Amino acid sequence: MRISARLMLCLLPALLLAGVAAAEGPIEIRLREAALVEGDAIRLDEVADLPEGVPEALSGLALGNAPWPGHGREVSRMLVQVRLVSAGHQLRDFRFTGADTCVVQVESLRIESDRIVKAAREHLLSHFPEGGPQVTVELLRDVAAVTVAAGGGEVELQPALHGSGAPNGSVRVDVDLVREGRRLQRVPVSFNVRLFATAVVARRRISRGETLSEGNCVLARREIGNAPGRHLRTMDDVRGKVATRTIQPGQVLTDRLVREREKPVVIERNQRVFLVVESPTLRVVTLGRSLERARRGEPARAKNLNTGRKVLGIAVAGGTIRVPLGGNDHEQ
Repeated sequence: MRISARLMLCLLPALLLAGVAAAEGPIEIRLREAALVEGDAIRLDEVADLPEGVPEALSGLALGNAPWPGHGREVSRMLVQVRLVSAGHQLRDFRFTGADTCVVQVESLRIESDRIVKAAREHLLSHFPEGGPQVTVELLRDVAAVTVAAGGGEVELQPALHGSGAPNGSVRVDVDLVREGRRLQRVPVSFNVRLFATAVVARRRISRGETLSEGNCVLARREIGNAPGRHLRTMDDVRGKVATRTIQPGQVLTDRLVREREKPVVIERNQRVFLVVESPTLRVVTLGRSLERARRGEPARAKNLNTGRKVLGIAVAGGTIRVPLGGNDHEQ
C-alpha cells in the first residue's frame, strides 16, 4: 500500500511524537493555573509546561481564541485533550498533570478615565476663542477606564466633536484610542456646556414695535447659550431699533428679537411735491407729482409738472424730493 508524500507530511508530527512516547514513555503536559498570552490565539506552550525537544506542532497547538483585553478565558484539561485528538494525536501518548483549568488573560494596558475625560474636555474648550463667552463644562456621566492589548506603539487619544453645530447644551465628544494609525476603541464622553456673557437684557416687559432704549434695556451677565440668535452685547446694538415681538423682563435680547426702526413715510403716491435741484452755486425748486410712496432716504419717482418729464430723486422731507443735477429726467 502506497502513502502519498502529502499524507506523510501530515502524519509526520504524530509519528515523531509516537516515537518519543515509545522511547521515553508518555509526554507530560502540566497545565498551569493561570497564564498571560500574546496574539489572537492561545498556544499550548503558553498554558502548559512541556518537556524539552517536543515538536513545534505540539508546542504551538492552537487551543482557541485569546480573550479580550481585561477579560479572562478558562482552558480546561478536557479542551486540551479535544484539540490533541482533533490534530491527529493519541491520548495514550500523553500524561496530564497540573491544574484542571488554566485561567488565560492577555497582556493589557489600562487607560485611566481621568486621561480620557481630560482629552475630551480640552478638545471641547478649544472651540471657544479667547475673549469669548465664559464657558462652564460639566461631565454628565462617569467614564470607565479602558483596557487594551499591550505591546506595539504608544496609544494616542484622538478626540472629536460628535455631530455639527455650536457646542452648547448636551455635547458629546468621541475619544478614539489609536495605536499606529489603527483605532482600538472609541469612548463617548458627554458634557453639559453653558455659556455666560454680558448681554443686553430687558428691564421690563417690552411690547412688539416698541423702541428700545436705556429706559427699557440694561446690561447684565446672563446665560446666552439658549438665546435665539446672536445676543446683543452693548447698548449701541439696540439704538435705533424696535422689538419684533413681545420681550419678557430679564430676557436676553438677540438679533432675532429686534429690527431697525422704519423711517417715516414722507411722500404719498400722487402727492404734489417740490422737486429740488441743488449744486454748490444753484438751487432750483419746481412743482411735481409723486408717482409712488416713499420713506425718508428712499428713492422716489415723480413727474415734473412744468416739463411733463419723469424724474428720479431721493425723498428728503415731507413733500420734498431732491433730484440730482444733470440728466436724471426720464422719458414720458
